[in-house]
Amino acid sequence: MANFQTHLIGGALVSSAGAFASFGNGLSNPGETQSLFAIGVVASLLPDIDADASKPLRGVFALAGIVVGFLVAFTFAGRFGLLELVLIWATLWLFVRYPLFWLFAHYTVHRGVWHSLLMALVLALTAAVVAERWLALSTLMAWLVGGFTLLGYLTHLVLDEVASVDLTGSRVKRSFGTALKPFSVDAWPASLLLFLALVGLLGITPDPAPILAAISGFGLDIRLVAALWPRWGA
Repeated sequence: MANFQTHLIGGALVSSAGAFASFGNGLSNPGETQSLFAIGVVASLLPDIDADASKPLRGVFALAGIVVGFLVAFTFAGRFGLLELVLIWATLWLFVRYPLFWLFAHYTVHRGVWHSLLMALVLALTAAVVAERWLALSTLMAWLVGGFTLLGYLTHLVLDEVASVDLTGSRVKRSFGTALKPFSVDAWPASLLLFLALVGLLGITPDPAPILAAISGFGLDIRLVAALWPRWGA
């Protein structure tokens, strides 16, 4: 398994290449390009959040606690004093950072459902839907957000599989095949839920026309996409 530094550097290199390609082809402006790069790097660390002692896991829950605490406390602004708002924020941060962190760590297994292509697709489509519906980004930018999420995530999985092959010793480690897998058989209930989520997401994704038009410039036949998924070829 590749370590944290390897994933961070690998994610940064691949995301920077993708960001330059996006900017060079006029798909994103400078500010958007920087954001896409950051999304790709963050996504390249996400698969390891199911490792109980991983830096990404602790970081995600610490950041989530801060954000959730602020957003909830801010809704009470004007009704409570500053000290009370700070107490609300601190309480929610502690709740997310510790009890929720412990529950997630306790009920997840490393290299389980998070290390799968199914999870990568679900997170990518979720990112695209959230970007368009909640963040009010353009349809093209929403797909780019989803695309960079997928790019970063797959970079992590590929690096883990590469690290499973010991070229100097001409052997394959026991971890080979546990990262870049379609879905997790051992965690089949979670995989089933993810598959259902994937089907549901495909029905509410942004209009694929802008991204398909951009991709077609790179030689992808849209008729092939239409044959695989009729809605996307409409």
